[in-house]
Amino acid sequence: MPHNPLPPDDDSILDPWDAELVAYLDGELDPQAAQRVEQRLANDPAARARAAELKKAYDLLDYLPRTEPSANFTSRTLDKLPTLRRPTVSKISATPAPAAAELSTSVPLSLNSQTFKAKPPSAAKATASIVMALAILLAVVVCIPVGYGLAALSRGILADLRDNDSATRSHEPNPRVIEWLPLYAVIDDIQFLEELASSEYFGEDPSVAFDPTLRIPSHETITVPTGKEFDQLAKSFRSLPLERQKAIIQLDAELHQRDAKERDRLLRVLEAYAAWLDRLPESERRGILAAATPGLRLGVVRDVRERHWLDSLPAAVRTNPELVKQWREEEAIRRDRWAFIRQHAEEFAANKSPWPFDTEAGKKEVLDYAKNVFKVDDPPRCRLNAVELEEYRSRLDVARRENLWAWFGLLVFELANQKPYLPEPENPKLLYTDFKDLPQSITFPLLAKKGLSTRLRAASGKWPEYPLEVHRELSGLSKFGNIPPLGPARLADFKPAVREFAREQLFPKMSADEKRDLARWEGKWPEYPQRLLYYAHKYDLPVPGVTLPGSPKRWESTYGIRFRPQHKK
Repeated sequence: MPHNPLPPDDDSILDPWDAELVAYLDGELDPQAAQRVEQRLANDPAARARAAELKKAYDLLDYLPRTEPSANFTSRTLDKLPTLRRPTVSKISATPAPAAAELSTSVPLSLNSQTFKAKPPSAAKATASIVMALAILLAVVVCIPVGYGLAALSRGILADLRDNDSATRSHEPNPRVIEWLPLYAVIDDIQFLEELASSEYFGEDPSVAFDPTLRIPSHETITVPTGKEFDQLAKSFRSLPLERQKAIIQLDAELHQRDAKERDRLLRVLEAYAAWLDRLPESERRGILAAATPGLRLGVVRDVRERHWLDSLPAAVRTNPELVKQWREEEAIRRDRWAFIRQHAEEFAANKSPWPFDTEAGKKEVLDYAKNVFKVDDPPRCRLNAVELEEYRSRLDVARRENLWAWFGLLVFELANQKPYLPEPENPKLLYTDFKDLPQSITFPLLAKKGLSTRLRAASGKWPEYPLEVHRELSGLSKFGNIPPLGPARLADFKPAVREFAREQLFPKMSADEKRDLARWEGKWPEYPQRLLYYAHKYDLPVPGVTLPGSPKRWESTYGIRFRPQHKK
């Protein structure tokens, strides 16, 4: 999200590297300049530290004149959290909060709500005393049998009260739960927190996404509430429904079962979410807390953040759907690259290579993949444009010279996601990569469309880009009818390696329903091969000669970008 650059405090000229970083964070650099900045960030810990400082400063501009929460955020008083009220119609109303029985115990509850008030222990004891006294009095005055009966009844009531009191005591939380209650109270469970930690939500917040080489102090040093403040938190915890108390205790236990690094990251996410929630207008905050399920709540959070992002754009961009789409995609790429640099900062510093470049065999497999799929050594058929090819060769040269294979691996993975490959046909005559290769039943309609389009001419010589573009052109002709397959649309049409992979590795893992679904697409191109690749990814299998070598999910976890399958149900 662009900002106006801040002038230096001493009115001096901005350092050239700082100026370039500012432009990079603004998204104003051209692709080549942005890649130069990213390569320096990968190689230079001092550059990453400076970039982290500038990014945090820029992100804080969104919240001025408010300040970021202090390290003592968890000791905020309870009245700063919003009161939860259920919406009675499609929007939040101002009607009084409903009774406890009407609220789902899975919903995060604000701690200052007066809806839930536990019955004081003294009142329970007074009730029990009255029952016992009445039983004894009646036993003496009326008759012994009746008295014994009522005394037995009173003992039963007392036993129930003791059982309830014991059950409540069994859920008394660790003091840590009370200390962190202002944060725990606004989320559902550990799964909800893990979703918030993704890059789509708060995983890239400047207080969360920090460079591990900067040695930022962990949350273990945070001052905890004591005295009256702690007592007030404990009182609020006991006022929550018993099921909600159990859920919060379980959340704390599961969070502290994580290793220290992951726990610290999730706690930072938790604080970032609570601080963001606290800054929202009352109507938006109520809408989030009142969502009926965790999934719906995440959807509302996403919608609110999306609306805020759109509102922050310049008017000329905000009113242009194509520009909005472009900015969103560019921001996603920058976010992925930042995440990758942070993830591998320690490896960069130690000059280590991540999988699969940690072995010579792994390097060779990736280079063979690039040669066969991107056609980097075959200029007429090369699927990379001039800029991409130059960047590919540059990063490969740096990787070989300086052992910086992680940065090269990121590029290969990005290109594989941007330019998915499809299996080639076994019969070379069916490898349509030029107009002269197409059957007349297809060439005539294309020529009738006022000649060949610029996009179709640009794709000439490339597989699968050329047949995919032909398919797109024909799909726009209402009179054309069914489009014949422009590539292998049955298992028998694939090369032997792909056929063997499907029969021996993929099909044994697929369910009967999945096999029927795949069979439903036989004879249709590109749907059939796309569906085959979808199931291969689902079962974490690389397709020989088509997808990156090795586990698809390991590529994603190593290089930090989610797979975007082309063809789903």
